[in-house]
Amino acid sequence: MKSIFYFIIFICSAFAKAQLESSHWYFGINAGIDFNSGTAVAIDDGQLVTGEGCATISDAAGNLLFYTDGSLVYDANHIIMPNGTGLKGNSSSTSSAIIVPLPGDPNRYYIFTVDTDDLVYRDTEGLHYSIVDMSLNNGNGDVDIFEKNINLLPITSEKLTAISNATGDGFWIISQFQDLFYSYELTASGLSINPVISQVAPFIELVTTPITNVDVAAMRGYIKVNARGNRLVAAHFSNNTTAEFSGITDVLTARSLAYTNGGELYLYDFDNATGTVSNPQPLLTRQDGGSIYGVEFSGNGRYLYAEVDYMNASTTEIFELLRGEIVQYDLTSSNIPISATVIHQDVITPFRGALQLGLDNKIYHSRFQQNALSVINNPNDAGLNANYTFNSFPLLQNTTAWYGLPIFVQSFLLNGEIDAKDHCVGEEQIISINTAANLVSVNWDFGDPDSGADNFSNDLNPSHLFTAPGFYTITAIVETLVQVFTITKTIEVFEQVMTNDFPKLLEVCEEGFDQAVFDLTSVGDVLSTLNNQNVTYYESETDAIEQQNEIINPNNYLNLFPIQELFVRVSNENCFEIFSFDIAIENCPVEVFNIITPNGDGVNDTFIISGLYNIYNKHKLHIFSRYGQKIWEGDNESGSWDGTSNTGLLHSGKRLPTGTYFYVLELNEPDTKPLAGYVYLQ
Repeated sequence: MKSIFYFIIFICSAFAKAQLESSHWYFGINAGIDFNSGTAVAIDDGQLVTGEGCATISDAAGNLLFYTDGSLVYDANHIIMPNGTGLKGNSSSTSSAIIVPLPGDPNRYYIFTVDTDDLVYRDTEGLHYSIVDMSLNNGNGDVDIFEKNINLLPITSEKLTAISNATGDGFWIISQFQDLFYSYELTASGLSINPVISQVAPFIELVTTPITNVDVAAMRGYIKVNARGNRLVAAHFSNNTTAEFSGITDVLTARSLAYTNGGELYLYDFDNATGTVSNPQPLLTRQDGGSIYGVEFSGNGRYLYAEVDYMNASTTEIFELLRGEIVQYDLTSSNIPISATVIHQDVITPFRGALQLGLDNKIYHSRFQQNALSVINNPNDAGLNANYTFNSFPLLQNTTAWYGLPIFVQSFLLNGEIDAKDHCVGEEQIISINTAANLVSVNWDFGDPDSGADNFSNDLNPSHLFTAPGFYTITAIVETLVQVFTITKTIEVFEQVMTNDFPKLLEVCEEGFDQAVFDLTSVGDVLSTLNNQNVTYYESETDAIEQQNEIINPNNYLNLFPIQELFVRVSNENCFEIFSFDIAIENCPVEVFNIITPNGDGVNDTFIISGLYNIYNKHKLHIFSRYGQKIWEGDNESGSWDGTSNTGLLHSGKRLPTGTYFYVLELNEPDTKPLAGYVYLQ
């Protein structure tokens, strides 16, 4: 029997991830989270004081670069960059800012900002971008004064998101106003200032009533693109019209209506090749009465979550909260609106707040002035199994969540990892994708061109036999029900141990009581002849695998059973093989010493027959006089002849006369014949 093993076992990451640009969050009042360990850890070193919009960016290894509320830009040392003030975002804007890296340039990052005006929204300044150059300010970054607050749109809503383009060499940055979506493409060539414009329902009117803080309600709410880049969701907190406020002069009444008239939740198709938004599909409309703010897709892309507030108009306050709900939609359903499932509702505290997916594959919900975040713990699961828990992630003391959480390029949240392991050459490997998503297809490149056509596969869980020792980068293009992403993993294939044919059975003569001494090294010396390989011996395969209970003196081993299986392990620095062989005792021919001198000197005092006693346990020994008379008989229990008689006419128990006597030895074993000869008694 032969078993092959390797020393180095692959290490799974603590969580499936594609990249770590979203590993740091800063939001609310000095609140923060660090995901670098694989688990969300609350931190308090951030300097943001923001009611809503915020954005952070880390490098691919998870090192913080900078963060912003859309107006101020803080570096990794939590110091405002020298030119990092006065950006055209606003901390009261839903998605005040988003940070997008410039493809092909590791130092330059775009900050896109959208403004708000809590008094008269039509006075906002629209969509801008500024560029941070990380090569400036001693590597801590600075806002480029020549590319700061560059206007793209004179007015837009508080909505902003970004996603990779179809070719993976750039990004789409998307905003929305009234019934228009604006998609700007950023590639290594720079930003195209001419957006792709898509006109789709619903029309969200910019209210022109002179009453303050009325028109802003309709501009609130998040937009998100799923990680695959083919679906877009837009949440509109309300959908008021100017006509509804005709004749109303009381500010409280007007604001109460603005907040409680109900909003819109729409799902669209998005083409990340062209930037086009199409096929509007209403999930919730104003007639449903809910105001929608936070939205997010699950890590596996199957489910969409929306945060919905239901409110009554009030004459004493802006609104009376009836209830807040978290609603789940199944994007694989043939009727997505009907798939809506309320996974949580309460009236514990103000409900409105962002939903944001973290690198731990949980969705976090920010609620106003709380010292904790609520969590959707299992967003990849259907219905109540998604498990929403109120305020279950505590923030640190003196930090507070408000409405907003940081937004990211949605591609940074791609979810999946290759399961492959370092191994020894000659071992065929089964390779798979570790993801909670439902796989549609996987296109594999094993990075092993010498294997020819076998270097590629479209099996979901392929196997591959790598051709030689070395490093191999495995690439998988993964398509799920709702996204497409590319992931890689590098593995090492080690040199296997070199072995020779060896004897599978080692036999030695029994030395009594079914035991003998074996030199096991006679097997190992043939099996392995290389100096850089180690050979060890074990009584069980488990011990050989675990390298425990090694046989300490293999050249002087006493067997446990007449026939026994043993195991030999041959190892080099990384690999080992285990082989089995048998040891067995055999009944060898006896050796007769035909002289007996029973004088008590300890030499030949009895009739010595080597290899007889406790080996041929059933033997019978007969001694005869020269006249043919039997004078002694014995067996394994009686011991050897001592020159006396114990049977026959001459039986006296005394020592017999000097002379020649004859023996007959019956071994009484299969395939053995009796032995006969003489013995001289002196």
